[in-house]
Amino acid sequence: MLFVTTMKARYGQHLEAIKLFKRPKIPDGLEIRHFIGTFGATDALVIFEAPDEATAAEFTVQFCHVADVNTSLALPIEDLKWTR
Repeated sequence: MLFVTTMKARYGQHLEAIKLFKRPKIPDGLEIRHFIGTFGATDALVIFEAPDEATAAEFTVQFCHVADVNTSLALPIEDLKWTR
């Protein structure tokens, strides 16, 4: 399963967020495709594969004390019914 997570560091937590973004704990079975810093509405974006939602949650919950986190399931555009 493919997931996309955006994160915005909380006020006063930028240094801690950066440290965590650089060295996250990666659960078994999870593969990070891209972990990038951004300028704009979010501070970081992660695209990753996980075998299930529980593993995805295990990964993303570690950021919740330093950032506002939003995770979405990602599907190839061809798999969406409204694009057929």
